Amino acid sequence: MKLTLILTFIGATIGFAYASMFGCDTACSITSSSLNTSVYGAFAGLILAFPINKKIKKS
Repeated sequence: MKLTLILTFIGATIGFAYASMFGCDTACSITSSSLNTSVYGAFAGLILAFPINKKIKKS
């Protein structure tokens, strides 16, 4: 569970950093808001965490 939370937080942080550095002002629907990009990053981190957790539980 810790790994899932950590990867979700890392994904949100990377999403926020991406929006701050490279985000569009109005034209892009995902990167126009740092909140949107943070949510998408957190979701990506969550998706990556599930297969890793399954591998750890099998070991």
